[in-house]
Amino acid sequence: MNLFLIQDFKNLYRQVCCVFAVLLLFNQANAQQTVVAHYNMGRSGAVTYATSPDVLKDLSGLGHDLKRNGQPVFFADAPADKKLNGEGAISFKDRGSYSIADNFGKAATSFVLEGWFQVNSRQGANDKGRSIGLALAYGDDKEGYVLSQKEDQWVVLIDGKENAKPIAKAIAGEWIHIAVVNDGKAVSVLANGVKTLTGLPVAKTVSSNFSIGALGKGSFFNGLIYEVRFASLNKTKFDVTKHLLFNGKQLAKKQKQATEEQRALIAALEGNKSIVKVQSFPAAAENSKDWLVSQVKTPVQLLLQKDRGQMSAKLLLTNGLLSREFYVAENLACVGFKNENTDAQYLRAVKPEARVMIDSTWYDIGGFSGQPEKSYLLESWYSNLIAEPSAFRFTGIEVMQPTARYPWQQKYNAVHTDWPPNGLHVLMHYKAPLNKSNWQNTVQVTVHYELYEGMPVIAKWLTIDNNTNSSFVVRETECEVLAVNQDQVKRIHVESDYSFALANADKEGSALMHYNGTPPAYQTGESTTTWRTDSEYNTWASHNQAEDKFLGFPHHNLLVSRVPMGPSETVKSKQQFTSFTTFELLHDNDDRERQSLAHRKFYRKLAPQVTESLITGGITSHDKTKLKGFIDQMGELGFERLDIMAWPGISHDNLDTGYVSLWKGISSYAATKGIVMGGYELQVASRGRGADVDCIDPITNKPGSLFGQSVCIASDWQDKYYSNMWKFFDKTGLMTFNMDGPYHGDVCASTTHPHHTNLYDSQWQQWKQQVRVLHELQRRNMYVPIPDWYFLNGQSATGMGYREASANLTPQQQLLLGRQYIYDGTWHKTPTMGWMTLQLVGFYTNDARVGLEPLSQNLDRYEVGLFQHLASGCQFTVRGNRLYDTPETKAMVSKWVNWFKEHRAILTSDIIHVSRPTGRDLDAMLHANPELDEKGMLIVFNPTGKPITKQMKVPLYYTGLKGKAILTDQNGKVSNLELNEKQETFISVNIPAGGFGWFTIKG
Repeated sequence: MNLFLIQDFKNLYRQVCCVFAVLLLFNQANAQQTVVAHYNMGRSGAVTYATSPDVLKDLSGLGHDLKRNGQPVFFADAPADKKLNGEGAISFKDRGSYSIADNFGKAATSFVLEGWFQVNSRQGANDKGRSIGLALAYGDDKEGYVLSQKEDQWVVLIDGKENAKPIAKAIAGEWIHIAVVNDGKAVSVLANGVKTLTGLPVAKTVSSNFSIGALGKGSFFNGLIYEVRFASLNKTKFDVTKHLLFNGKQLAKKQKQATEEQRALIAALEGNKSIVKVQSFPAAAENSKDWLVSQVKTPVQLLLQKDRGQMSAKLLLTNGLLSREFYVAENLACVGFKNENTDAQYLRAVKPEARVMIDSTWYDIGGFSGQPEKSYLLESWYSNLIAEPSAFRFTGIEVMQPTARYPWQQKYNAVHTDWPPNGLHVLMHYKAPLNKSNWQNTVQVTVHYELYEGMPVIAKWLTIDNNTNSSFVVRETECEVLAVNQDQVKRIHVESDYSFALANADKEGSALMHYNGTPPAYQTGESTTTWRTDSEYNTWASHNQAEDKFLGFPHHNLLVSRVPMGPSETVKSKQQFTSFTTFELLHDNDDRERQSLAHRKFYRKLAPQVTESLITGGITSHDKTKLKGFIDQMGELGFERLDIMAWPGISHDNLDTGYVSLWKGISSYAATKGIVMGGYELQVASRGRGADVDCIDPITNKPGSLFGQSVCIASDWQDKYYSNMWKFFDKTGLMTFNMDGPYHGDVCASTTHPHHTNLYDSQWQQWKQQVRVLHELQRRNMYVPIPDWYFLNGQSATGMGYREASANLTPQQQLLLGRQYIYDGTWHKTPTMGWMTLQLVGFYTNDARVGLEPLSQNLDRYEVGLFQHLASGCQFTVRGNRLYDTPETKAMVSKWVNWFKEHRAILTSDIIHVSRPTGRDLDAMLHANPELDEKGMLIVFNPTGKPITKQMKVPLYYTGLKGKAILTDQNGKVSNLELNEKQETFISVNIPAGGFGWFTIKG
């Protein structure tokens, strides 16, 4: 637990004690009784299960402070009227207690000894050994008065003798007020203000002890205690309406108010026309269609099942493939998360919907406490769950259609898809905690869910509205908190749009090459997804450290989605904070190809620009004549995009008249050939722009950053550079932007840059600026390849594999390594998400062994390289000073470009990984798309020096074909294929040495 949270609580506790002391003096003056000792556990603040204080202060001011024994802890529950004010109690368990060796002067005069108690309803409540315990002792078990729980009864002992008749029923989970009243002649006992025992004897004497929760080293109570008070009546006649901490009328009024509010909430849900009312939720049934093979059109619905008492309800958000269930009572919490196709339950325990740290305090958003066992969840427990008074409280729901996360229109040969995707956007609103009276009706947290049609994917994010008259800082957010069943940890894929080089860097991965020693968290974020050991997962299903490694560390099953540092965003009055978005994809088995295909389909649906496809010619010249000649060849061959590559690329903030005129002219000329164009620029990463705008190293407090010097894009550089960049695009008509070095994650410790406050918000604010740039590029319908991972915010492509030095390898090496790049890169990328380049000339060298010039003398190698890249479906660039040099070269290039365009739909479809290139045997890739007429395309390469003929086993399940298929080879020969029960077949191939073959597959 954070130390500052504990300190915050201690400060709050002192303040509460002072308030109670003032109220106590007021009470004493009016009730004509003397409070001798008074202990109120008060407010638990924002922390549940925080250790209670070493000393429990006596609020009477007489100094009868109690000393802690063991480890009692705070818990967010209190008697109803107290709970509505955000107060808590102390949980006595595991041999915890408070005591003092004092009998307050052996008071023989009349007194009232009273308190609020609750028998534990949580884990172990029904254990026989825990069902007997002492709650309060004035004296001891021989001399004085003792209140105890004895199984399902409350009992009183006077001078060690238990009264034959119990005080009242001890009902687990229910608060009870018990008072022992000595009028000087006899003793009576009251339960909730009603006398249940009378005429009991007065204790002969009282030993020097006053204790709460135990007696000495035994009789430990297992439950909650909210308040205890001992008061002398000063020979005044006892009056139940004046002399107790129990006000029946007020309690009833508060309970009625709470009941009416809860009932009104349920009624509002029932009256929401966007929510479908049902008697029971539909049982999960195996979907007849595989969503990875056939379109699933089950509509997304939000269902409501109301309980008979009108005081609680359940909600189910479902699309037939995934469902998320919520329980609504005094608050709301997720109680179910299922893959509807397999009926697999992912959730084992109730957690808050989210958590936020505002200023220095953590707040739960929704949720309940009190689940007795955290390894599984029973519906019978729901009614006993406790709404935390310190949590934001659910107030209602809005339902609407999803909105586009950024602008996008179908272009550049992209696959048609609905944008925004079809589904439901559910907004769950929460108001401030009960103990934040100054935030009531002014601070609102909204948890947003989007569930999409036809795929088991749900998105989640937060907004926080500040309608107060002052600012606050959203320091940290946990936008998702899921207690996951340990057998499903490997079957949920979670990622967010807060994604870039350092946010995704992992100290176990290749990022290590950049670090000396252990890097800070902001340099190795390891993505926003963290798997933690759940501190509350004290399950009886214990783990064995000898087997943890073999079991995959099953106790690491608390999923939390958060940013590595920050956001630390200051939210001004009347402004709104919006978090990053978390996406959760549920898998239905452990097969790598299947999980990979699901991930790729996720991108096709939720980042549709990744399906854009352009054949690119790349050149490094600024010479008009060379550029126009290159464009002429591109137009003749059917190329679609011109890229001015490094070096020199294009300076996009250069508004010099001649410079703008050059690129406007070239862009216009390219457009006459049906070609869009743009250029390369190293923009942010490893490019300093001046000491006043560069990133400040938090260690040295001087300009410096991880990848050499980088500009801080939350400095005023953003105002100058991007303003000029947009003007440059407007003036020149460029429609693509090859942005190298986008914001990669360098932090900045400057406190003078206008668009961030300090180190802690620098990563967040720079990411937000980069996202704004990408969104604007998409609004302008531009094509945006960048070497990073901003796909969920508009990026079009990244490197299929990324080692710049590989561009200077020999063509033979580049071919085989290139196919390994494609095999490895398309496990998590669609073909069009990764770029590849065929180097006709050297990149950093003029070594003749590197390029393919003169082209006509290297025609065979040019052809293999051209075919390989086109056949992969990747974002392909041919880089050189020309694309052909002879008619034969031109004819060869034209042939394969036309072939690619004829088969583009299947070639840009997903790759099934048949075999990774080894250089020793055939390697192959299979494109599959059940929605096309050409449902499959098998591409086979022979990297060896001898011809190979063999039978290849080809998996055709994801083509959607069953039983039979028709195969056509590159020579037009047609044959019939028989598929086995796994939809596999064997294809006979004969590939010449160093050659390739291709085969189309139809139904």
